[in-house]
Amino acid sequence: MSEYCNNCFCCGCYLVPRYKRLVNNVFPQNPQHGLDKNNLEKLRFYAVVKPEKLDKSFRYMSEKVARYLRHRNKP
Repeated sequence: MSEYCNNCFCCGCYLVPRYKRLVNNVFPQNPQHGLDKNNLEKLRFYAVVKPEKLDKSFRYMSEKVARYLRHRNKP
């Protein structure tokens, strides 16, 4: 943390990496709402601009997809 930021909650700093925030924004809290296509486009653009982050992004997204499908198919 920088010397100017003692409390990340007050200044709005994010502790979660950008690729994780982008993936999290694609998947809603309630699986019945479906995927957010605008955020999916932002994630696609990020993957094109930052190809070095693609491996981490893909691994994290595959975990989220598996979790999303598990919860979506629950009765």
